[in-house]
Amino acid sequence: MTATRVHPFDLLFGAFREQRFPAIAAEPGSRRTRDEFMLASAALELMRDMRPDDGLGDAVDDFVALVHAAYLYWSDGEQTVEFGQAQTRALVATAAVAPRSQSTAVRYIQVAPRLLWAQLAEDGPFEPLDGWFEQRSPASLRMVACLGVHPERPGVSVAVVEGTPVPGWSRPDRSALFSPLMSGGDAADLLAVSAPEELLLLGWRALASENTDQGGA
Repeated sequence: MTATRVHPFDLLFGAFREQRFPAIAAEPGSRRTRDEFMLASAALELMRDMRPDDGLGDAVDDFVALVHAAYLYWSDGEQTVEFGQAQTRALVATAAVAPRSQSTAVRYIQVAPRLLWAQLAEDGPFEPLDGWFEQRSPASLRMVACLGVHPERPGVSVAVVEGTPVPGWSRPDRSALFSPLMSGGDAADLLAVSAPEELLLLGWRALASENTDQGGA
């Protein structure tokens, strides 16, 4: 990744590497599932301290998913796979969805900056997709996606999807998958994710990709 690009884990959780995450790991039991994670008193304390003063409202589940995914990412060695511009465009163009690896280690998949955009609400702003924490199980994929990542922003927008690719899924308007949705997107050659199904498809394509090298151009 480039020197000027902030990683969402560093931005949100970097300060917890030395104390808070190890304290969670030190408690007895596994932390692989959300329910197991919530049984750790140190995890509950961390989430309480990170919670905004004005609360989370409907976003509480996404918040828990993000903290849990970040903990597993730390626990599994902080592995990041970066897709550069050409590799990200190849990713959206491929049709492959069969994983090439059976690893269940949680990684962060980082796509080219400010290339893929999405709305979390129909009337909300478009935000750039930075990437996602990839949580693989034998039969499913869970993605905790981070959007709107910026070093001067105190948080990120989060989208959580889980499942298997929907066979033959297409956009309701029949436009091409990942084609632009923003005004001016065609001229700027920007891509877009229109729905949870499309985000999940992107995740499975990343799993199927042969690109496992960091720092791709």
